[in-house]
Amino acid sequence: MQRDRVIQTAHVVANRRLCRDHYRLTFRLPMFPPARAGQFVHLSPERRLDDSPMESHDRWVSELDQPMLRRAFSIAGLRCTNTGVEVDVIYRVVGTATRWMESLRAGDPVSLLGPMGNSFPVSDRKPVAWLVAGGVGLPPMLWLAAALQETAKRVVAFCGAQTHDLLALTLDPTAQPDGSAKTATPSAKEFTKCGADVVISTDDGSLGFRGYVGSAMAAYHQANPVAADDLVVYTCGPEPMIRFVAEYCVARRIECYVCVERNMACGTGMCQSCVVPVRDTADSTGWSYRLCCTDGPIFEARNILWETPD
Repeated sequence: MQRDRVIQTAHVVANRRLCRDHYRLTFRLPMFPPARAGQFVHLSPERRLDDSPMESHDRWVSELDQPMLRRAFSIAGLRCTNTGVEVDVIYRVVGTATRWMESLRAGDPVSLLGPMGNSFPVSDRKPVAWLVAGGVGLPPMLWLAAALQETAKRVVAFCGAQTHDLLALTLDPTAQPDGSAKTATPSAKEFTKCGADVVISTDDGSLGFRGYVGSAMAAYHQANPVAADDLVVYTCGPEPMIRFVAEYCVARRIECYVCVERNMACGTGMCQSCVVPVRDTADSTGWSYRLCCTDGPIFEARNILWETPD
């Protein structure tokens, strides 16, 4: 259970567009409890004590006919500065909450609850780490890549998107991605600054490998064999994608950690809505539910049940 989370007012520093639908939103807070890659924050509009909207949000609040539940977003980066702590999240504009986020400008207040959940385990035991991100699964991998920079691991990031203009990365024009996915290149600046090379895939083949990012990982693995004892895989993204990566790794006895996404009404375990079925030898049925918000969002791939047993 996460015990050092706090609710506080954060103020927007920047809200920068990254690609067609994705933005990087940066907040500043006076303080933030210790946090690690894989954890997330819960965001909502800041309101006065009388529950009337802050003046700075009048441009969007008329769209809502009822209070908006908090939304969970993985932390994409965290920095201590002379004026406090800066926290980054990356989001895709898809609905009312993210349209509100798109409208935010420097200085706007936001209610932030965090840090939430557990984190990716990082150790020096295995020399090679692969980060597999699909779509909006990218943010926790960016922070994880920065954390892994402090280790001696050889890191490869596999980044997938539906099409090239939905890839929320800064591409290096001098380092083109390998369309066969047999080699990793320094093609995305956010990862290369952390010492990681990159394999890029798009579903439509408009950039890099043509197909899903899990297939790109498999193609790279076939061309660059790594012993299971030397490799750890971390993944986040749409559930079909992370399931493919998880099952690929489990079948080959590769250590794998999955960042699971669920809708979270509270983020604190009170509502019991964000359940994940897992193997549980202590239960007579052999399985039980865990909560994504407090027991996760990071789970070992070998423990996740992708379908609830009958």
